[in-house]
Amino acid sequence: MQYSVKIMPSAEANLEDIIYLIALDSPVRAKTFTRKLVTSISNTLSTLPEGGIKHKGNIRKISYKGYTAFYRVKKYQQLVEILYIVNLTLPLSNRGIDFESMS
Repeated sequence: MQYSVKIMPSAEANLEDIIYLIALDSPVRAKTFTRKLVTSISNTLSTLPEGGIKHKGNIRKISYKGYTAFYRVKKYQQLVEILYIVNLTLPLSNRGIDFESMS
């Protein structure tokens, strides 16, 4: 059973930041890497929505090449919502990300 994968606005903003930071070194690599990042995570979550590690409450996480996507699964809607995609070198609390309010 395939799930739909939706990238939420907060994750879109994270992707823009990732593209910007990588583009400082290589604009071509920035686009290629982000495309592979989104494709890999989306393909995995569409077929194995609960394949990631449980994080907090109903939030799960999955990683790809140093970046971690935080997401939630809505079983009855067959939907995965990607909430954030970040490099965890900077703690979540420093990014203003709080999963306690997202139950």
